Amino acid sequence: MEKLDGTMTDTMTDFGAFFIPGPTEVRQEILAAMTKPMIPHRSSEFEELFARLQAGLRYVFQTDRPVYIVAASATGMMEAGVRCARPGPVLSLVNGAFSERFAHIAEMCGRAVDRYEVGWGQIHNSSELDAYLTRKTYSAMTVVHSETSTGALNDVRRLSDVAHSHSVVCLVDSVSGLGGAELRVDDWGLDYVLTGSQKALALPPGLAFSTSR
Repeated sequence: MEKLDGTMTDTMTDFGAFFIPGPTEVRQEILAAMTKPMIPHRSSEFEELFARLQAGLRYVFQTDRPVYIVAASATGMMEAGVRCARPGPVLSLVNGAFSERFAHIAEMCGRAVDRYEVGWGQIHNSSELDAYLTRKTYSAMTVVHSETSTGALNDVRRLSDVAHSHSVVCLVDSVSGLGGAELRVDDWGLDYVLTGSQKALALPPGLAFSTSR
């Protein structure tokens, strides 16, 4: 790769740090751990590892519920949330690229989707949401906690409370929020929260996590 001074480099590290939403830098001790030999997935060693991961993830999610771990990007958990929600239309709160993506995934799963859209960089208003949910019956609502494309931080606690007042399940994408912004699954009564490994958790890409009621 050619650098700005015309010289060549083989690695991105020669360019310095990039301040982007992710993937984030991964600590050397984590990268080193990935070079260890594989362990059998049915072994006691794996069971101990999984139990340790559950304890840590439950703390991060601030929940006593199990935290699901899958070898997928967060997209996999977005689709899982939509497919596991009860049948019916979905209201998608859109304020950027990733919240629009959540809406598109719901449509690709065969759901009828309406959008409550606000401008990029803005957040959703609980009173306006209440009006949307009063006019029509929905089975589920998708919302992005931290909209990665703009950095806008939705008040998912308040929005979820409004959804619950209309018996609507709230599916929360907190890919660039969890671990970097306050989010308390149990205390806030959140139905379903998902994240990925590559943002605030500062892990290599390729894992997704979620918890649900």
